[in-house]
Amino acid sequence: MKVSLHSVSYSGFFYIGKPLSIEEVIARVAKYGYDGVELMAKRPHASPIDLDSKTRRRIVEEASSYNVEIPVLASYTDFSGPDEFRRELNILYAKEVIKLASDLDVKTVRVFAAGMRDVDPSIPYWRQWELCRDGLKEASRFAEEYDVILALQNHPPIIESYEDVLSMIDEVGSSNLKACIDPELLLWTGDVDPYSDNIEEDLRRIYHRVRDILVHVHVGDSIERSGKFIWIQGGGGSAIRATRLERVPLGTGLFGRIAKPFINTLRDIGYDRYVSYEICSPRYVKHKLVSFEDVDKEVRDGVEYIRSIISS
Repeated sequence: MKVSLHSVSYSGFFYIGKPLSIEEVIARVAKYGYDGVELMAKRPHASPIDLDSKTRRRIVEEASSYNVEIPVLASYTDFSGPDEFRRELNILYAKEVIKLASDLDVKTVRVFAAGMRDVDPSIPYWRQWELCRDGLKEASRFAEEYDVILALQNHPPIIESYEDVLSMIDEVGSSNLKACIDPELLLWTGDVDPYSDNIEEDLRRIYHRVRDILVHVHVGDSIERSGKFIWIQGGGGSAIRATRLERVPLGTGLFGRIAKPFINTLRDIGYDRYVSYEICSPRYVKHKLVSFEDVDKEVRDGVEYIRSIISS
C-alpha cells in the first residue's frame, strides 16, 4: 500500500491562510514522506479550465522531479436535480476532468453521484437515482474513450451506503466505473459501528464484497458531538437533537477506533493501491478555525500515523 495526500487539505478552505499551489503541495508531500498526491479537480488546484497544455506538462515534470505520483484526480460531480442544463454542465465537467487525467497520465478519477449536499427535495429519491445513473453512464463512456477509471465514492446523498455503490456500478454496466469505499463514510452511513465488538468482521465482510472493484480509499477522522435542537412544529415542545460530526487529527477520533482492523482488512484482500489522507472539513479549537500551521502539522503527523498502522 502507498500513501497519498488529497490536495484539498491545502486548498485554503479549512484553515486560516492562503491555499498552496499545486507545485507547493507536491514539494510538501515529498518533504513529509508521502508517495503521491491526489489532486482536487477544481479551483484553486487542478481545475481543467485553468490548466493549458504547457501547465499540464509542467505539473507532470514537477511531480516526477520529486518522485511523487499523482494516482487520482478528485472530481466533484453532481448529476442530480431538476435542471437539465446543470446536469449537462456536470457531464461536460466530468469529461474535462477525464481529459485532464489522460494528459497528466493519471489512471483514476474520483466521482460523486450527487455532489456532497442535500439534493432537491421536490424530486423523489428514485428519480434522483435515475438521473445520477444516467449521468454516470455518460461519464463512463468518456472514461472508456480515454482509458481512465472512474471511482464512485460512497458519499451521500443518493449514495447512502456502500451497497448503493455496488448497485449503481451494476446498473451503469461499465467496466470503467469502479469503487472508492472510504472507512469514515462507512461510519457516517451506519454500515459499520465503531463501538461494535465485531469491527474487523464487519469491515472484512464489506471489503471482501468490493475487493474486485476497489481502486481507491480515503481516510480522515472525526468525532460525534451533540448538535442543534430541531423543534417540531406543533409538537407541544418536542424536539430532535441532531448529531454534529467534527473533524479531529487523524487517529484521535472514530477512525482511530477502526484504523488497525481497516488496514488489516485491506491487506487481507490484497489491496496494493493508495490510501489517501484528506483534511476536507473545518476544525475548530476554542471555537476558532485552525491555522495553516495546525493543518500542516496534521499533514506531517498523518503520514507517520498511517505508515505506523501499515507496518504494525
